[in-house]
Amino acid sequence: MKLSDVAAALSSDVRINILRWLKDPQAEFVSEREGDLSEHGACLSLIAAKAGISVPTASRHIERLIQVGLVKTTRIRPWNFHAVDAEGLDRALRLFDELRD
Repeated sequence: MKLSDVAAALSSDVRINILRWLKDPQAEFVSEREGDLSEHGACLSLIAAKAGISVPTASRHIERLIQVGLVKTTRIRPWNFHAVDAEGLDRALRLFDELRD
């Protein structure tokens, strides 16, 4: 994980909001049907609806966050659930902390 990659991923307000929402998906999203929200995160349709963007656009934002290690995906039945990768977020925060030293 490189600081420049994390900074680039966080250069989008949409991705920052998605990351915030995925820290506590049960509090941030309202389930519309069985399977779209779980303790493993939120499905893409809920993320897209909350962000006011299309599902393909939300998918690109999620993919960018996955690439830098900030979000993880869990597949359950036919759904993929997205949540903050706590270890990845900790690594990213340590990279930013190194700027202070």
